[in-house]
Amino acid sequence: MSRFIGMFFRKFYSLINNYYAWRYWCYLYRNMKNHIPREKTKKINSMPQYLDRPGIAFSFDDSFRIYDWYKYGKGIFEDNNVKVTFNINAFHHFEGKREHTQKEIDMLLELQSKGHEIAHHSFSHKKATEYSNKFGMNGWIENEIESLNKWMKSQRHSKTLEGFKRPVTFAFPHSLFNEQYIKELVPRYFKIVRGHLHNDNLISFNHSGFAPSICLDGYYSVNLFYLKKMMKLAKKTGRNLILTCHSILPKEINWEDYSWGEESKKSGTWRITPETLQEIIDQAKRMGLAFYTTSEISGVATFIDPNFEKYVKVLISNSTANWILIADLCSIKELDLSKKEISNLDGIQYFINLEKITLDSNNLTNFRLLDKLPKLKEIIYNSDLNVNVI
Repeated sequence: MSRFIGMFFRKFYSLINNYYAWRYWCYLYRNMKNHIPREKTKKINSMPQYLDRPGIAFSFDDSFRIYDWYKYGKGIFEDNNVKVTFNINAFHHFEGKREHTQKEIDMLLELQSKGHEIAHHSFSHKKATEYSNKFGMNGWIENEIESLNKWMKSQRHSKTLEGFKRPVTFAFPHSLFNEQYIKELVPRYFKIVRGHLHNDNLISFNHSGFAPSICLDGYYSVNLFYLKKMMKLAKKTGRNLILTCHSILPKEINWEDYSWGEESKKSGTWRITPETLQEIIDQAKRMGLAFYTTSEISGVATFIDPNFEKYVKVLISNSTANWILIADLCSIKELDLSKKEISNLDGIQYFINLEKITLDSNNLTNFRLLDKLPKLKEIIYNSDLNVNVI
Protein backbone atom coordinates (compact mmCIF):
# COMPACT_ATOMS: atom_id res chain seq x y z
CA MET A 1 0.00 0.00 0.00
CA SER A 2 2.75 2.48 0.99
CA ARG A 3 4.57 1.69 -2.28
CA PHE A 4 1.44 2.50 -4.26
CA ILE A 5 1.01 5.81 -2.41
CA GLY A 6 4.64 6.69 -3.07
CA MET A 7 4.22 6.02 -6.81
CA PHE A 8 1.04 8.11 -6.85
CA PHE A 9 2.70 11.13 -5.27
CA ARG A 10 5.75 10.89 -7.55
CA LYS A 11 3.42 10.84 -10.56
CA PHE A 12 1.40 13.71 -9.12
CA TYR A 13 4.48 15.90 -8.48
CA SER A 14 5.79 15.08 -11.96
CA LEU A 15 2.54 16.29 -13.52
CA ILE A 16 2.58 19.45 -11.41
CA ASN A 17 6.18 20.17 -12.39
CA ASN A 18 5.38 19.63 -16.07
CA TYR A 19 2.45 22.01 -15.79
CA TYR A 20 4.55 24.76 -14.23
CA ALA A 21 7.27 24.23 -16.81
CA TRP A 22 4.72 24.54 -19.61
CA ARG A 23 3.22 27.67 -18.01
CA TYR A 24 6.69 29.23 -17.61
CA TRP A 25 7.64 28.78 -21.29
CA CYS A 26 4.20 29.88 -22.45
CA TYR A 27 4.46 33.09 -20.42
CA LEU A 28 8.03 33.67 -21.58
CA TYR A 29 7.06 33.42 -25.25
CA ARG A 30 3.99 35.63 -24.90
CA ASN A 31 5.99 38.25 -23.04
CA MET A 32 8.61 38.24 -25.80
CA LYS A 33 5.97 38.57 -28.49
CA ASN A 34 4.26 41.46 -26.70
CA HIS A 35 7.52 43.44 -26.48
CA ILE A 36 8.25 43.20 -30.20
CA PRO A 37 6.97 46.08 -32.38
CA ARG A 38 4.26 45.06 -34.82
CA GLU A 39 6.19 46.25 -37.86
CA LYS A 40 9.00 44.03 -39.10
CA THR A 41 12.47 45.28 -38.18
CA LYS A 42 14.36 46.52 -41.22
CA LYS A 43 17.74 45.00 -41.98
CA ILE A 44 20.55 47.46 -41.33
CA ASN A 45 22.46 48.10 -44.56
CA SER A 46 25.75 48.53 -42.71
CA MET A 47 25.57 45.08 -41.11
CA PRO A 48 28.82 43.20 -41.83
CA GLN A 49 28.38 40.55 -44.47
CA TYR A 50 29.82 37.99 -42.07
CA LEU A 51 26.72 38.53 -39.92
CA ASP A 52 24.18 38.53 -42.73
CA ARG A 53 21.32 36.70 -41.06
CA PRO A 54 19.81 36.34 -37.59
CA GLY A 55 20.86 33.43 -35.44
CA ILE A 56 21.43 31.91 -32.05
CA ALA A 57 24.39 31.83 -29.70
CA PHE A 58 24.77 28.88 -27.33
CA SER A 59 26.41 30.01 -24.09
CA PHE A 60 27.70 27.41 -21.60
CA ASP A 61 28.52 28.37 -18.00
CA ASP A 62 30.90 26.97 -15.33
CA SER A 63 34.16 25.49 -16.58
CA PHE A 64 34.32 22.72 -13.97
CA ARG A 65 32.05 21.09 -16.56
CA ILE A 66 34.83 21.12 -19.18
CA TYR A 67 34.97 17.32 -19.46
CA ASP A 68 31.25 17.28 -20.33
CA TRP A 69 31.66 20.06 -22.91
CA TYR A 70 34.64 18.35 -24.48
CA LYS A 71 33.37 14.77 -24.46
CA TYR A 72 29.71 15.28 -25.38
CA GLY A 73 29.64 18.69 -27.06
CA LYS A 74 32.80 19.06 -29.13
CA GLY A 75 31.80 16.46 -31.71
CA ILE A 76 28.27 17.83 -32.13
CA PHE A 77 29.56 21.33 -32.72
CA GLU A 78 32.22 20.18 -35.19
CA ASP A 79 29.81 17.97 -37.14
CA ASN A 80 27.31 20.82 -37.46
CA ASN A 81 29.80 23.67 -37.99
CA VAL A 82 28.48 25.42 -34.88
CA LYS A 83 30.55 27.81 -32.78
CA VAL A 84 29.53 28.47 -29.18
CA THR A 85 30.60 30.47 -26.14
CA PHE A 86 32.10 28.81 -23.05
CA ASN A 87 32.11 31.00 -19.93
CA ILE A 88 34.94 29.98 -17.61
CA ASN A 89 36.24 30.43 -14.09
CA ALA A 90 39.77 29.71 -12.92
CA PHE A 91 38.84 26.92 -10.55
CA HIS A 92 36.82 23.75 -10.08
CA HIS A 93 33.67 24.42 -8.03
CA PHE A 94 34.17 21.15 -6.16
CA GLU A 95 37.20 18.88 -5.60
CA GLY A 96 38.49 21.23 -2.92
CA LYS A 97 37.83 24.29 -5.07
CA ARG A 98 41.13 23.76 -6.85
CA GLU A 99 42.36 25.72 -9.86
CA HIS A 100 42.02 24.10 -13.27
CA THR A 101 44.58 21.46 -14.13
CA GLN A 102 46.80 21.73 -17.20
CA LYS A 103 44.71 19.02 -18.87
CA GLU A 104 41.55 21.10 -18.36
CA ILE A 105 43.30 24.23 -19.64
CA ASP A 106 44.45 22.30 -22.72
CA MET A 107 40.87 21.22 -23.44
CA LEU A 108 39.58 24.79 -23.14
CA LEU A 109 42.30 26.04 -25.47
CA GLU A 110 41.57 23.28 -27.95
CA LEU A 111 37.93 24.37 -28.00
CA GLN A 112 39.12 27.92 -28.63
CA SER A 113 41.29 26.68 -31.52
CA LYS A 114 38.13 25.25 -33.11
CA GLY A 115 36.58 28.72 -33.23
CA HIS A 116 34.65 28.66 -29.98
CA GLU A 117 34.69 31.70 -27.71
CA ILE A 118 36.22 31.41 -24.24
CA ALA A 119 34.48 34.10 -22.22
CA HIS A 120 34.67 35.47 -18.67
CA HIS A 121 32.53 34.11 -15.82
CA SER A 122 34.49 35.62 -12.87
CA PHE A 123 37.54 34.14 -11.15
CA SER A 124 35.79 32.07 -8.49
CA HIS A 125 32.09 32.27 -9.45
CA LYS A 126 31.12 34.55 -6.56
CA LYS A 127 27.73 36.26 -6.64
CA ALA A 128 28.59 39.83 -7.64
CA THR A 129 26.01 41.49 -5.39
CA GLU A 130 26.97 39.53 -2.27
CA TYR A 131 30.71 39.81 -2.85
CA SER A 132 30.68 43.57 -3.45
CA ASN A 133 28.48 44.12 -0.39
CA LYS A 134 31.27 42.58 1.65
CA PHE A 135 34.39 43.82 -0.17
CA GLY A 136 33.08 46.75 -2.20
CA MET A 137 32.73 47.14 -5.96
CA ASN A 138 36.47 47.72 -6.40
CA GLY A 139 37.21 44.56 -4.44
CA TRP A 140 34.88 42.52 -6.62
CA ILE A 141 36.41 43.89 -9.83
CA GLU A 142 39.96 43.33 -8.60
CA ASN A 143 39.40 39.81 -7.24
CA GLU A 144 36.84 38.44 -9.68
CA ILE A 145 37.32 40.35 -12.95
CA GLU A 146 40.96 41.43 -13.10
CA SER A 147 42.21 38.25 -11.40
CA LEU A 148 40.65 36.01 -14.05
CA ASN A 149 42.01 38.25 -16.81
CA LYS A 150 45.51 37.83 -15.35
CA TRP A 151 45.01 34.10 -14.88
CA MET A 152 43.86 33.63 -18.49
CA LYS A 153 46.75 35.71 -19.78
CA SER A 154 49.26 33.51 -17.95
CA GLN A 155 47.99 30.16 -19.30
CA ARG A 156 49.41 28.27 -22.29
CA HIS A 157 48.56 25.03 -24.04
CA SER A 158 51.08 22.39 -23.03
CA LYS A 159 51.92 21.47 -26.66
CA THR A 160 50.93 24.32 -28.98
CA LEU A 161 51.80 27.05 -26.45
CA GLU A 162 48.74 29.00 -27.56
CA GLY A 163 47.08 31.20 -24.96
CA PHE A 164 43.59 32.48 -24.31
CA LYS A 165 42.27 35.43 -26.25
CA ARG A 166 41.38 38.52 -24.28
CA PRO A 167 37.74 37.92 -23.21
CA VAL A 168 35.19 40.11 -24.98
CA THR A 169 32.04 39.04 -23.14
CA PHE A 170 31.11 38.29 -19.54
CA ALA A 171 28.39 36.18 -17.91
CA PHE A 172 27.23 37.18 -14.42
CA PRO A 173 27.41 34.22 -11.99
CA HIS A 174 23.87 33.26 -10.99
CA SER A 175 22.72 36.18 -13.21
CA LEU A 176 22.89 38.52 -10.21
CA PHE A 177 23.75 42.17 -10.96
CA ASN A 178 22.37 45.69 -11.18
CA GLU A 179 22.91 48.71 -13.44
CA GLN A 180 26.03 49.79 -11.56
CA TYR A 181 27.81 46.56 -12.47
CA ILE A 182 27.03 47.06 -16.16
CA LYS A 183 28.45 50.61 -16.06
CA GLU A 184 31.61 49.40 -14.32
CA LEU A 185 32.24 46.58 -16.78
CA VAL A 186 31.18 48.07 -20.15
CA PRO A 187 33.17 49.23 -22.08
CA ARG A 188 36.22 49.16 -19.79
CA TYR A 189 36.43 45.37 -19.57
CA PHE A 190 33.83 43.86 -21.92
CA LYS A 191 31.64 44.61 -24.93
CA ILE A 192 28.72 42.51 -23.66
CA VAL A 193 27.72 41.41 -20.15
CA ARG A 194 25.19 38.59 -20.17
CA GLY A 195 22.37 38.10 -17.72
CA HIS A 196 18.95 36.50 -17.84
CA LEU A 197 15.58 37.50 -19.34
CA HIS A 198 14.65 41.06 -20.26
CA ASN A 199 11.62 42.15 -22.28
CA ASP A 200 11.76 40.50 -25.72
CA ASN A 201 15.04 38.65 -24.93
CA LEU A 202 16.39 39.36 -28.42
CA ILE A 203 19.57 41.29 -29.17
CA SER A 204 20.70 43.10 -32.29
CA PHE A 205 24.02 42.78 -34.08
CA ASN A 206 26.92 44.95 -32.91
CA HIS A 207 25.32 45.05 -29.48
CA SER A 208 27.08 46.58 -26.48
CA GLY A 209 26.09 46.50 -22.82
CA PHE A 210 23.65 44.12 -21.15
CA ALA A 211 22.44 41.13 -23.16
CA PRO A 212 19.59 38.88 -21.99
CA SER A 213 19.60 35.13 -22.43
CA ILE A 214 17.15 32.26 -22.08
CA CYS A 215 18.22 29.35 -19.89
CA LEU A 216 17.54 25.91 -21.38
CA ASP A 217 18.23 23.80 -18.31
CA GLY A 218 17.77 23.91 -14.55
CA TYR A 219 14.39 24.52 -12.98
CA TYR A 220 12.31 24.37 -16.15
CA SER A 221 14.05 22.43 -18.88
CA VAL A 222 13.65 23.60 -22.45
CA ASN A 223 10.25 23.40 -24.09
CA LEU A 224 11.08 22.84 -27.76
CA PHE A 225 7.60 23.85 -28.93
CA TYR A 226 7.93 27.36 -27.49
CA LEU A 227 11.65 27.65 -28.24
CA LYS A 228 10.79 27.10 -31.91
CA LYS A 229 8.33 30.00 -31.69
CA MET A 230 11.04 32.18 -30.10
CA MET A 231 13.44 31.29 -32.90
CA LYS A 232 10.79 32.38 -35.39
CA LEU A 233 10.61 35.75 -33.61
CA ALA A 234 14.38 36.09 -34.00
CA LYS A 235 14.13 35.38 -37.72
CA LYS A 236 11.19 37.73 -38.20
CA THR A 237 12.93 40.65 -36.50
CA GLY A 238 16.43 40.01 -37.88
CA ARG A 239 17.84 39.71 -34.37
CA ASN A 240 19.43 36.98 -32.22
CA LEU A 241 18.81 34.68 -29.27
CA ILE A 242 21.39 33.77 -26.63
CA LEU A 243 20.63 30.34 -25.17
CA THR A 244 22.29 29.50 -21.85
CA CYS A 245 23.16 25.95 -20.81
CA HIS A 246 25.55 24.31 -18.34
CA SER A 247 26.58 20.63 -18.55
CA ILE A 248 26.13 18.57 -21.72
CA LEU A 249 25.26 15.06 -20.53
CA PRO A 250 23.33 12.06 -21.88
CA LYS A 251 20.27 11.09 -19.85
CA GLU A 252 21.86 7.87 -18.64
CA ILE A 253 24.78 9.65 -16.95
CA ASN A 254 24.24 9.75 -13.19
CA TRP A 255 25.54 12.97 -11.63
CA GLU A 256 26.33 11.16 -8.40
CA ASP A 257 28.95 9.11 -10.24
CA TYR A 258 31.19 12.21 -10.22
CA SER A 259 31.46 11.75 -6.43
CA TRP A 260 31.43 15.49 -5.74
CA GLY A 261 29.20 15.10 -2.72
CA GLU A 262 25.98 16.64 -1.51
CA GLU A 263 27.28 20.16 -2.21
CA SER A 264 27.23 19.48 -5.95
CA LYS A 265 23.73 17.99 -6.06
CA LYS A 266 21.99 21.20 -7.16
CA SER A 267 24.58 21.80 -9.90
CA GLY A 268 23.73 18.38 -11.32
CA THR A 269 20.24 19.56 -12.29
CA TRP A 270 21.68 22.12 -14.72
CA ARG A 271 22.25 19.91 -17.75
CA ILE A 272 21.10 19.44 -21.33
CA THR A 273 21.34 16.27 -23.40
CA PRO A 274 23.31 15.97 -26.67
CA GLU A 275 20.06 14.85 -28.32
CA THR A 276 18.26 18.05 -27.29
CA LEU A 277 21.16 20.18 -28.50
CA GLN A 278 21.10 18.40 -31.84
CA GLU A 279 17.35 18.91 -32.14
CA ILE A 280 17.72 22.67 -31.53
CA ILE A 281 20.56 22.87 -34.06
CA ASP A 282 18.54 20.96 -36.66
CA GLN A 283 15.55 23.23 -36.14
CA ALA A 284 17.69 26.37 -36.43
CA LYS A 285 19.15 25.09 -39.70
CA ARG A 286 15.70 24.32 -41.11
CA MET A 287 14.69 27.91 -40.30
CA GLY A 288 17.80 29.37 -41.92
CA LEU A 289 19.25 30.76 -38.69
CA ALA A 290 23.00 31.15 -38.26
CA PHE A 291 25.19 30.19 -35.29
CA TYR A 292 27.38 32.81 -33.62
CA THR A 293 29.50 33.27 -30.55
CA THR A 294 28.42 36.04 -28.19
CA SER A 295 31.46 38.11 -29.16
CA GLU A 296 30.50 37.86 -32.83
CA ILE A 297 27.00 39.14 -32.10
CA SER A 298 28.70 42.06 -30.33
CA GLY A 299 30.47 42.75 -33.63
CA VAL A 300 33.99 42.03 -32.36
CA ALA A 301 36.68 40.17 -34.30
CA THR A 302 39.10 38.21 -32.11
CA PHE A 303 42.62 36.88 -32.74
CA ILE A 304 44.81 34.25 -31.08
CA ASP A 305 48.13 35.60 -32.39
CA PRO A 306 49.02 38.95 -30.77
CA ASN A 307 51.23 39.92 -33.72
CA PHE A 308 48.32 39.43 -36.12
CA GLU A 309 46.02 41.48 -33.88
CA LYS A 310 48.61 44.25 -33.51
CA TYR A 311 49.07 44.50 -37.27
CA VAL A 312 45.32 44.61 -37.91
CA LYS A 313 44.94 47.51 -35.46
CA VAL A 314 47.61 49.42 -37.39
CA LEU A 315 45.94 48.48 -40.67
CA ILE A 316 42.60 49.98 -39.64
CA SER A 317 44.37 53.00 -38.06
CA ASN A 318 43.03 52.25 -34.60
CA SER A 319 46.00 50.97 -32.61
CA THR A 320 44.54 51.98 -29.23
CA ALA A 321 41.07 50.48 -29.73
CA ASN A 322 39.67 48.14 -27.11
CA TRP A 323 38.08 46.00 -29.81
CA ILE A 324 38.58 45.32 -33.49
CA LEU A 325 35.16 45.47 -35.13
CA ILE A 326 34.14 42.95 -37.76
CA ALA A 327 32.61 45.81 -39.75
CA ASP A 328 36.07 47.37 -40.16
CA LEU A 329 37.47 44.21 -41.77
CA CYS A 330 34.76 43.36 -44.26
CA SER A 331 35.82 45.97 -46.82
CA ILE A 332 39.48 44.84 -47.00
CA LYS A 333 40.30 43.04 -50.27
CA GLU A 334 44.08 42.64 -50.04
CA LEU A 335 46.18 41.77 -47.00
CA ASP A 336 49.98 41.67 -46.78
CA LEU A 337 51.05 39.73 -43.69
CA SER A 338 54.61 39.04 -44.86
CA LYS A 339 57.31 39.11 -42.17
CA LYS A 340 54.84 39.78 -39.36
CA GLU A 341 55.97 36.77 -37.24
CA ILE A 342 52.47 35.33 -37.26
CA SER A 343 51.94 31.72 -36.19
CA ASN A 344 48.13 31.53 -36.16
CA LEU A 345 45.61 32.86 -38.70
CA ASP A 346 42.62 32.84 -36.36
CA GLY A 347 40.64 36.00 -37.10
CA ILE A 348 41.19 35.85 -40.86
CA GLN A 349 37.65 34.47 -41.24
CA TYR A 350 36.27 37.95 -40.58
CA PHE A 351 37.92 39.37 -43.75
CA ILE A 352 34.93 38.14 -45.70
CA ASN A 353 35.72 40.09 -48.91
CA LEU A 354 39.43 39.29 -49.00
CA GLU A 355 40.67 38.46 -52.53
CA LYS A 356 44.45 38.33 -52.08
CA ILE A 357 46.68 37.50 -49.12
CA THR A 358 50.47 37.42 -48.77
CA LEU A 359 51.90 35.20 -46.04
CA ASP A 360 55.64 35.24 -46.76
CA SER A 361 58.13 34.66 -43.95
CA ASN A 362 55.82 33.69 -41.06
CA ASN A 363 55.59 30.66 -38.77
CA LEU A 364 52.34 29.27 -40.17
CA THR A 365 51.56 25.56 -40.39
CA ASN A 366 47.74 25.60 -40.57
CA PHE A 367 45.87 27.32 -43.40
CA ARG A 368 42.39 25.78 -42.89
CA LEU A 369 40.71 29.10 -42.05
CA LEU A 370 41.46 30.39 -45.55
CA ASP A 371 38.74 28.01 -46.75
CA LYS A 372 36.18 30.26 -45.04
CA LEU A 373 36.94 33.18 -47.39
CA PRO A 374 34.61 32.80 -50.40
CA LYS A 375 36.20 35.56 -52.51
CA LEU A 376 39.84 34.62 -51.95
CA LYS A 377 41.54 34.15 -55.33
CA GLU A 378 45.27 34.37 -54.63
CA ILE A 379 47.46 33.18 -51.76
CA ILE A 380 51.17 34.02 -51.71
CA TYR A 381 52.99 32.11 -49.00
CA ASN A 382 56.38 31.84 -50.65
CA SER A 383 58.09 34.44 -52.80
CA ASP A 384 58.53 31.88 -55.54
CA LEU A 385 55.09 30.31 -55.31
CA ASN A 386 51.63 31.67 -56.05
CA VAL A 387 48.57 29.57 -55.38
CA ASN A 388 45.36 30.38 -57.23
CA VAL A 389 42.18 29.63 -55.30
CA ILE A 390 39.13 28.78 -57.35
